[in-house]
Amino acid sequence: MKYDGIFFDSGGTIYGFSGEASEDPSHSQVAARMAERAYAALSWLGIATTEQIVADHITELNQLARTSPPGYTEETLVRSVFERLGEEPRNDHIVYVTGVVSGPRFRSWLFPGVAETLSALSTAGIYMGIIANTHVPGWVMDRNFRGVEVGQHFQERIYSGDEAVEKPDPRIFRIAEDRAQMAGKRLIYMGDRVDKDVAGAEAAGWDSILFRSTESSSDGRATYEIDDWAELPAILT
Repeated sequence: MKYDGIFFDSGGTIYGFSGEASEDPSHSQVAARMAERAYAALSWLGIATTEQIVADHITELNQLARTSPPGYTEETLVRSVFERLGEEPRNDHIVYVTGVVSGPRFRSWLFPGVAETLSALSTAGIYMGIIANTHVPGWVMDRNFRGVEVGQHFQERIYSGDEAVEKPDPRIFRIAEDRAQMAGKRLIYMGDRVDKDVAGAEAAGWDSILFRSTESSSDGRATYEIDDWAELPAILT
């Protein structure tokens, strides 16, 4: 093996979000119905409100989230909605509503070759994990990876919302090294953004792969650049 382990970004690297080749809703369609899902979940709990009130709160809170620290997640948002509605933020209610609000992820959103490549790399025995910048709580991210049938391949999963640190800060890569007990090993990171993924790996002393789904070039910063998941095994093995 050329590398002892690889960690991946999530959105833009594993998920393409389009769902264009299937009848599944797209990522933008799922996101657009967040308030509708929140209202349905709150109503099921017997909380009296209106969909418009919930939508207004969520719109404002999502705007505030753009400047919030890395530890902000959808669970934070839901807790804030409960508080704004004057409801006791019971943890069991918060967890239930957060799971509904976050919405589904669909297997059709995976980039072509993701499932097959991950399966081949697992068979080859390479260590794999996730490092993702996300407002989605880690337990929901894990649920989603399980739902699209790739979660079994990732031994360690590091999410910025859980750790309150995000890429390109090298500390999130150090957390991954420590949890995986792979400090000093030959590690590589694959993501779709130069400013977050390539730069973060570089700062941590890792090699990097730019998956060119959103950016056409790293201008030489990435160790490798690929356009298709099928190219990955040749780099790692």
